[in-house]
Amino acid sequence: MTLLNEPASFPTAMWVVARHLASAPGRRQTHDAVRAALRPGSLLPPDKADADKTFDNAVKTLQDLNLIALEDDRLTLCDDGRLKSPDDYPGYADLLRIRVLESHRNEGIAHEGDQGPKDLVRALACFLTLDAFTPVDEDAMADLLRRTLPEHISDPNFNDVRRNRFGYWAKALGFATGPLLQTPTKLTLQPDCAVAVQRAARMLWPAGARLAARDAIAALLEVLPVLPGGRYSLALDLKETSIDVSSALSFALFCGEERGWLKFDRRSDADDEVLLVDPDRANGTHRITHLDILEPLDG
Repeated sequence: MTLLNEPASFPTAMWVVARHLASAPGRRQTHDAVRAALRPGSLLPPDKADADKTFDNAVKTLQDLNLIALEDDRLTLCDDGRLKSPDDYPGYADLLRIRVLESHRNEGIAHEGDQGPKDLVRALACFLTLDAFTPVDEDAMADLLRRTLPEHISDPNFNDVRRNRFGYWAKALGFATGPLLQTPTKLTLQPDCAVAVQRAARMLWPAGARLAARDAIAALLEVLPVLPGGRYSLALDLKETSIDVSSALSFALFCGEERGWLKFDRRSDADDEVLLVDPDRANGTHRITHLDILEPLDG
């Protein structure tokens, strides 16, 4: 099932189901019982009672991403112990991001076909080549896909359904932000992966870790392969104009320093350094050799 087309669900609807199951860890609840709890017939108009597929689509998409299992008509949460409580939405978003980006779900991403999350992953990889400091509207996003993806896999008809779903998924996975108030006719997004980078760092390193910047960048690209320089971006032969670290990743790292979970260092005796995109400097770059992971990691 692709994620940008119907009948795939939305992250928000899927969270309702996952949260319900997380409220009773270890309990195998029947499909009908969960459905009745989350989709009470008394709240649905008679003419919509059988037509509303929101719950069914959410369950199916969660199954496709191996976030829940359905066995003997009973639903169980496959959370790898990541959800700490039914209010742990960041943990749920981490699970979504991990499942969507898994290698086995994206094999042959540069070839024809949209099985699994490939349509979303391709769009994310294109989106994250853009300047992180400049919002982009839905028309520009559609034009980007037409211009940058290979012709045999591009979707020139990035229609209202697909672009709307892309906005929901990109923000849920921590790869985009949007204005507090959207315009009535245009969906505007900014390539902002600060949340995804912070959460990835939280899983990769403990507070207090000191890292060679080059090694840290490589580790982040491995777990977030839709970023420029990551394996999905490279497989799609996407071009990014920065000298070293992409605009999107540079922006996320600067956000980390600003928010207090990351510290930059530049040592004169270091063997290597990386150049971050920094539009506030005259030469447009900021050189660092090391990163320090600080508390707090959440914020």
